[in-house]
Amino acid sequence: MEILKQSLPFASPFISSEAPSMADVLDRLDGVAGLSPTWLRDLKSAIRSIARLIGRRPEELPANINWLHIRLRRVQPAEHDLSKKRFANIKSDALKALEMTGCSRERSDWLREPTPAWQTLFERIIDKHDQWKLTQLAQYCSALGIEPTDVTDQHIVGLQRALTEESFINRPEHVAINAAKTWNRLRQEIEGWPDIELSRPPLMREPWTLPLETFSQSFQDDVARWIERLRTPDPLNASGPLKPVRPSTLKHRRFQIRELASALVHTGHSIDAITSLATLVELGNFKDSLRWMMGRFADRPTEAIHGLAVGMTSIAHHHVNVGADHLKAMKGICQRLNLEADGLREKNRARLLQLEDPHNLGKLLHLPAALVEKARRSGLRAQKAALIMQAALAIDILLFAPMRIGNLAGLHLEKHLRSVRIGREKRTQILIPGDEVKNGRTLHYELGAETTELLALYLKEARPALLRAPSDYLFPAQDGGPKATSGLSNLIKAMIRAHTGLTIHAHLFRSIAGKLHSMASPGDFITLSHVLSDSLRTTMKAYGQFEQKSALDHYQRSVDAARSRLKPSGRLRKHPR
Repeated sequence: MEILKQSLPFASPFISSEAPSMADVLDRLDGVAGLSPTWLRDLKSAIRSIARLIGRRPEELPANINWLHIRLRRVQPAEHDLSKKRFANIKSDALKALEMTGCSRERSDWLREPTPAWQTLFERIIDKHDQWKLTQLAQYCSALGIEPTDVTDQHIVGLQRALTEESFINRPEHVAINAAKTWNRLRQEIEGWPDIELSRPPLMREPWTLPLETFSQSFQDDVARWIERLRTPDPLNASGPLKPVRPSTLKHRRFQIRELASALVHTGHSIDAITSLATLVELGNFKDSLRWMMGRFADRPTEAIHGLAVGMTSIAHHHVNVGADHLKAMKGICQRLNLEADGLREKNRARLLQLEDPHNLGKLLHLPAALVEKARRSGLRAQKAALIMQAALAIDILLFAPMRIGNLAGLHLEKHLRSVRIGREKRTQILIPGDEVKNGRTLHYELGAETTELLALYLKEARPALLRAPSDYLFPAQDGGPKATSGLSNLIKAMIRAHTGLTIHAHLFRSIAGKLHSMASPGDFITLSHVLSDSLRTTMKAYGQFEQKSALDHYQRSVDAARSRLKPSGRLRKHPR
């Protein structure tokens, strides 16, 4: 595909080589009569700005009005520090420049024409929908010089990759899958169709875990017994759990078992030989499975792998009842995994890098106020304004009280929130009992005056517009219950993306808390431990990485101070050679 890209005028198999480029528009503008120097400068500036926003040079972009409309839907103005008004002006000037220079607005004029052999094949297709499903495959193969009789599975895979890189389509894998399915169906329906069976492309990320139902019934029954024991503990059994495990944790424990069992199969172990949980915790199998899983991460343990090992050790102890030496060996493995495991996942680390830029961090910190201002502008629909206000409140709470998204979504007005007055200042206390928190630790926060004001504004102006049934929840769902965690999380992520250009999900706010506090008070893990309601050891492991940069900045300021204070009194001697 790389060689193909270099040989194509627009580095795309879907764009016609006959289409003019944005560079052609820049040249043509000089010949447009009646343009003042200022107007000419603005139009050219808009074309160059569009190229920068898309991330390509003007000669790499087709000059077609339809193409530009489609491509600019993917541009987030906030990501480039542009207001929506400024972005709209740039877009308007660019489209005007295309119109003035005679560029087409027809979709067909920027799309690549399939080769005659593909067009002949299309003439035999009666249903236009079937033609559409095969159009991009025909364009891709035409750009490669591949005729219908030479299509292979690799071209379906290449089509999916090319569509993903073009970023025109939300789910490019579906286009590739539909192309393969339509091709195979027409092979059966149309006489003389190329006798080639195409396979659907593999998923971009193939799942490696096997469904629990593929394992033996005895294994499934043993898993069910363990999960039931966690769900309904026996108060007379001293080795069992003290209280029922939360549904989300049960689901996670069940998935961990699937992971380890699947890993054991991938090591070459027969799936039929996995008849009980005792098979998984047998020491050799346990090590082989963990080693295979670490192989997916450059032979290094992760926080998730360590958590899985701890969960399986619990099964070995309380369910399988392994011997003391066996249990000691498993606990030793868990301890070593914990020492080497990275406390922060790579994806989260990459997303936190966005906040190394103080400008980006400032945009996030001031986002709640910006959203409130936007929500209160006239002209917005009540529902939309209410959702913007809801996102503002949720983000502000996460900044000052970085709880997990499940606890945020489940905040109950009577059970969890209480108004208090400190002197003349109104504040809001949040108290969430430990049995509702993932790690069992009670959460106790106090929101300051500004967040309390925002809360009151939300309750007065926004929440009533979102109510469809009586509800006692801060963030209500349509049925009166709490808003789904996925719904609130998606709202937060979408609002941050649209208004700052940053990609930040709700759970990342706990890591952001660690970053912010390390900037202000390096080394103060105890405060952070209380804020996040984590143990001191967990806090130091997970957020200690932020201390390195703060410590380095502090040290380098010391070097600058020493250099400023200890200026040489005479001429510096050169170092001997």
